[in-house]
Amino acid sequence: MKSKYLTSAFWLIVSSALVKIIGAFFKIPLTAYIGAQGRGYFATAYNLYIPVHAVVMGALPIAVSRLISKYNALGNKEMLSSIKKGGDGVFLITGAVSSVLIVLCAKPYCVFIAHSENSFYTSAVLAFSLLFSCLSGSYRGYFEGLMNMKPTAVSQTLEAVFKLVLGLLFAKYTMLRLKAQGIDNVYPQTSAAAMLGVTLGSFMSLLYLFICYRINRDKTLPKGNAEKGRRELLKFSFPIMISCAIQSVFQFLDTASIQYSISELGETQLNKLMGIKTDDICSYAYGVFNTALDFKNLITGVTMALGVTAVPAICRVYEEKNYDYLNMLTNRVFKYTCVLSLYAGGFIFLCSKDILTLFYSKTASDIVNLSDKLTGYFALSSVFYSLASTAVFVVQALGVPERSIKSYIVSGTVRIMLNIVLIKYFFLNGAVIAGALGYFVLFIMNLSVIKRASGVKADIKSVLVKPAGIAVLAVFLCNLLYSTVNYNNFFLVNLLIEFALFSLIYYILCLITGIFKFDTYILIKKVKKMA
Repeated sequence: MKSKYLTSAFWLIVSSALVKIIGAFFKIPLTAYIGAQGRGYFATAYNLYIPVHAVVMGALPIAVSRLISKYNALGNKEMLSSIKKGGDGVFLITGAVSSVLIVLCAKPYCVFIAHSENSFYTSAVLAFSLLFSCLSGSYRGYFEGLMNMKPTAVSQTLEAVFKLVLGLLFAKYTMLRLKAQGIDNVYPQTSAAAMLGVTLGSFMSLLYLFICYRINRDKTLPKGNAEKGRRELLKFSFPIMISCAIQSVFQFLDTASIQYSISELGETQLNKLMGIKTDDICSYAYGVFNTALDFKNLITGVTMALGVTAVPAICRVYEEKNYDYLNMLTNRVFKYTCVLSLYAGGFIFLCSKDILTLFYSKTASDIVNLSDKLTGYFALSSVFYSLASTAVFVVQALGVPERSIKSYIVSGTVRIMLNIVLIKYFFLNGAVIAGALGYFVLFIMNLSVIKRASGVKADIKSVLVKPAGIAVLAVFLCNLLYSTVNYNNFFLVNLLIEFALFSLIYYILCLITGIFKFDTYILIKKVKKMA
């Protein structure tokens, strides 16, 4: 089980890292094409899309994964077939309804809440990718329940590649055509064209998963009862969907409160704070905010792989009532989540300006100065987002997702209230503080749920305190080295040296303090052999 879990985690972490890297290569030149204002349109579209996506994709694929894991452990092949067949219809209907819902809500949201009417085109194009994502989720949940993460890893990588290629091609082509026609404000149409690439990328991911399933499906499975599987899936996923819906409502209100608080500062104040004048300063400021947010999402997107992989593993151990191993496995998932997020967050915090300069100095130099400190603060706060996400996955794996509802409400309320208060005084940095505190509350409350449901008690010292101390010490030591040593005149080489130094110091400190133990190397060796 240890080797299988780490093998699965290995595939997802590698693919998640690739997806985030590809995503960075997509967003960086895209920002050069559409500017901070266009990024504001892009971000507004996702603000409407993500809550609906989170409800559907945060509930149904996890439910499929857990049920497939459960019946696979019990050797019930009939129910395996029933869950798959019943799930296909549920995902199709849910995806279609959700896409139509986003299209209907796009105009009112963009006009009355985001104060960005031009974001409508981008939002409408993105809506249809939800249908393809839902259908993909049916296949991913099935494979993940069998602890086969390769299809998920490959499909999300393919999706990112097609998004990169098609999105940039469509954006560049649209911009050239519109400028040739003498149109100055090309950002709304260019953003929508780039989003079309995103939608087509999700379709290509679905196509791969369909082919993969047809080739690799177990032909010995009995026919199965689709209606029985559908009832079982809906019964199990309903409390997850309710908890995800509540979480998504507060996520939506969180982002809406940030946009509202930014607009409440007024154009004069925003122009002064941003040091620039533009026709749509609210979208510009929110675009800068989301550019910094990209790097935090890069970290949490990779660490989320640990939580996703943990669901079938923890579910199986819990069903087998192996509570000693459950305690050990859960704490290790938390520990490695923390270690990984602090490692990435510490490096980005140290080198945020250098990283932004590398990506944006030639195409959008204004973003470098405006996002420098914000990017670093977001990177440090990523550990709270990562731990909270993993804790939620563990609760779902234990089969008690409804117990997380209270934590979503409390955490969301904290974030919304703090956004309104802190953005007024600390501008965009206020949203960073609000998010970090809100997700820390979410993490702590879900730890309590886990303890009550399974008896697992998180070892806070090894899970959070010790890794945090190592990260602080590594940042301090590297900051001394970076400020006293002049490496050479090549900027990129300097950045690589800084990365190597931080990695070496962080790794050595983890060895000295016992964060990495000998048995971990044995497991990693097994993973490499199996991979």
